Amino acid sequence: MHVNNFRPIEDNNDKLRHMRTKIIMLLLGFLLLNCKDQTPAIKQIDNTSLTQEKVITPIPSVINDLGEFIDIAFSDSLTVDDVFNFEKIDLNNVVTSTDMTQSVLLYKKMTKREKASSFPIFEVKNTNNVILPVQGLGFGGPIWAIVLLDTNTLEIKNIAFDHFAESDGYGAAMTHSTFEDEFIGSVINLEDDTFMIQKNLDSRIDDGVIIDGISGATMTSSAAIQMVNEGLKRYKEYLRP
Repeated sequence: MHVNNFRPIEDNNDKLRHMRTKIIMLLLGFLLLNCKDQTPAIKQIDNTSLTQEKVITPIPSVINDLGEFIDIAFSDSLTVDDVFNFEKIDLNNVVTSTDMTQSVLLYKKMTKREKASSFPIFEVKNTNNVILPVQGLGFGGPIWAIVLLDTNTLEIKNIAFDHFAESDGYGAAMTHSTFEDEFIGSVINLEDDTFMIQKNLDSRIDDGVIIDGISGATMTSSAAIQMVNEGLKRYKEYLRP
């Protein structure tokens, strides 16, 4: 009789254990289903992030240099498309639109000894200014320059020379502001030579802008002046009103 009195309690305990087991199994099942539902979403988010990262294109160093040339720094709020419009002119004086990639390739070609078949034009949006590259051959190899020009007045607003292998202390001084500043502020002539070198300070030249040249580097100075004269004439059909 004593044992029988405890059987209902044992039965109740068994029922509670079974109920707990069922509840635990249900919870585990719910958690597993919930995890399965969320996994594709996580993968989808990850794939979306990867896709967005692939879209981001780094700005070529050439374009960054051109931005610096006109005192502009690119950012998330100021993109290349906000600043530049890309065009080119070929040897037949035909002007066509192009893109950043092609413009960079054309510019790089102009910094080599090979002759370019088309010349890039970097229009600065919301201004009258345009950057025109020119190429030439100096004493030590290729030389080139970028010219910031006002298309309304044809005034040179800025200029920057560069070279492949001009002599240090001589022709390499073409990159110095003392030489470059002689060109800034001049209005170019699309038909005749705008600049000429002053070899003899006692003589006087009335036509054109006189450039003193680089001390000890007459050949490089003459080549740089000829490059600017002839190089800008290549763009005359683009620059004509």
